[in-house]
Amino acid sequence: MTARALWTGILLILVSTVAVTAAKPTPTAFIPGALGLLIALMGIVGDKTPALQRPAMNAALGLAVLGILGSLRGVPDFLTLLGGGSVERPVATMAQFATIFICLGFVVRWVQGFLEARRDRLG
Repeated sequence: MTARALWTGILLILVSTVAVTAAKPTPTAFIPGALGLLIALMGIVGDKTPALQRPAMNAALGLAVLGILGSLRGVPDFLTLLGGGSVERPVATMAQFATIFICLGFVVRWVQGFLEARRDRLG
């Protein structure tokens, strides 16, 4: 799971990098990158310090959930883009949707791993 956290972080950093280079840089364009950096750091901490693996992965999960919740406001604009409409900041809208998609993938995989581990412990 630590490798997934690291890759999730790297993907979020790439989203931020694309958002900054594709449009006029705004402070909010750096949010996916900052979130990704923190998630990647949790993956590294969990990998390098086995005693901290569980808390680090739980922190990464919490950050991913915050990333999802913080980006939800971009969903209506993304649906407008899909329908062929236009929005005020299309790059920001796509970055928000990418953040949701990446973080949701991490959360889903974390829950699957948790349930698998629970099944293994119970029998």
